[in-house]
Amino acid sequence: MKLRRLRHDWMCEHRPEEETIKYYRAVFGCDPDFTDPKTINEKIHYLKLKAYASDPVVAECADKYAVREYLKKRGMEDILPGLLFSCERAGDVPWDALPERFVLKCNHGCGYNIICRDKSSLDIKEAEKKLKRWMKEDYWKEFCELHYRTIKKRIIGEEYLGDDIETYKFYCFNGVPRLVYVMTTEGEKHYIDYFDPDWKHLDVYRVDRPGVPDPAMIERPPHLNEMLDIAAALSKPFPLVRVDLYDLEKVYFSELTFTPAGGFLRLDPPETEREWGDWLDLGSAGRH
Repeated sequence: MKLRRLRHDWMCEHRPEEETIKYYRAVFGCDPDFTDPKTINEKIHYLKLKAYASDPVVAECADKYAVREYLKKRGMEDILPGLLFSCERAGDVPWDALPERFVLKCNHGCGYNIICRDKSSLDIKEAEKKLKRWMKEDYWKEFCELHYRTIKKRIIGEEYLGDDIETYKFYCFNGVPRLVYVMTTEGEKHYIDYFDPDWKHLDVYRVDRPGVPDPAMIERPPHLNEMLDIAAALSKPFPLVRVDLYDLEKVYFSELTFTPAGGFLRLDPPETEREWGDWLDLGSAGRH
């Protein structure tokens, strides 16, 4: 297993397109067409390997710390969660200065989060151990997502926004929000549902995650129109990006995701992959 991982990492670094084709074949049972990409997954990989790979603006916006500057340039600083600190080493986290509730993140990938609801019960040594492990990881090698590789790794602390926060994830095609993706958790079960911009539930599902039993249980967010405007503004420079937002007493920014699911969105019905691919015009790729 270790040798297989080492080989994968080496291929991602030196032959990313070859490794992507191999992985694509294993997931979808066929080779991708990068010469004339048509499906949403083929186009995500095209962007990942070509237009986004060396784009400094994409790298800035994928960076959970540097993206704050991107929002400030666009006059959207007010939707950023409060920044408590940033540092480059787990040993430099200012634990004593942190409030009772906060969120810690590593800026160079996905899933690197520690949510602290009560500092008095937090195992700081275990948290530091986790942060040290994450800071050693090259997240970009998981799916050869080359735009992550130039990110200078940092740990950031942000304000705690509350319990049970719902995240609304807007898939934006050429600056137009076309889909809203919502993940719902009930106990050990996780559901994924898609809505159109008018909050009509779509009969489209991820193969690995079902939708909720009753879509009516997912209520239209109160600030939907404002979130659509924000998603359109933030996504305008890019052919494809997912804009993730929180809807609380006001709208808050979460992150920008340029290669959703690493380009391995297995959708049901399968023709959806071509439909979503038709929405994405690659003619603007690489131009801001």
